[in-house]
Amino acid sequence: IGPAMTRIFLHLLLLILLFTLQVSFIQALPYPLDRIPLVLVVTIYLYQYSNQTSIWWWLISYGFVLDLLAISVAPFEALSYAFAAFTMVLLVGHVFTNRSIYGMAGTALLCLVVLVLSELTLVGTAHLFISTRFSWQDVVFSGLWSMGFACFLLLFIFPFLRRIRSFLSKRLLERL
Repeated sequence: IGPAMTRIFLHLLLLILLFTLQVSFIQALPYPLDRIPLVLVVTIYLYQYSNQTSIWWWLISYGFVLDLLAISVAPFEALSYAFAAFTMVLLVGHVFTNRSIYGMAGTALLCLVVLVLSELTLVGTAHLFISTRFSWQDVVFSGLWSMGFACFLLLFIFPFLRRIRSFLSKRLLERL
């Protein structure tokens, strides 16, 4: 197995671990703790700080997982997370620096704003075709909780993630 296959295997292993943690543990917490956007924050960290530009698809994959398990606030979460991933790529490439916690917080907040607007649009569109209650308050309050938890995660987990990245790069990547 070459270095490229090892990287792909490590990416898939981390992605499965992250999705399992988000869907099995965090989603089972009581409201509002179930709104912790761990997948979004880790993806932004790896994309922006670690400069691993090949993981933007993690957000779209998470949207597919939410659609598949039907545990999301809005329908077609893959589309909403695709908009968030596109926003992340644009913000990192043209607006925020890659080494600043403030830049990552700004990217996370703006991605969550795009995610909430997209979810509101999808819920509103679904309401036009299906006679269900239009629950825009649920989407907005979930988004606000997610924004607060994203900043909290970045504030307290950012140094921890830097240490893990340093440890892994010394232990695993030097051997490849």
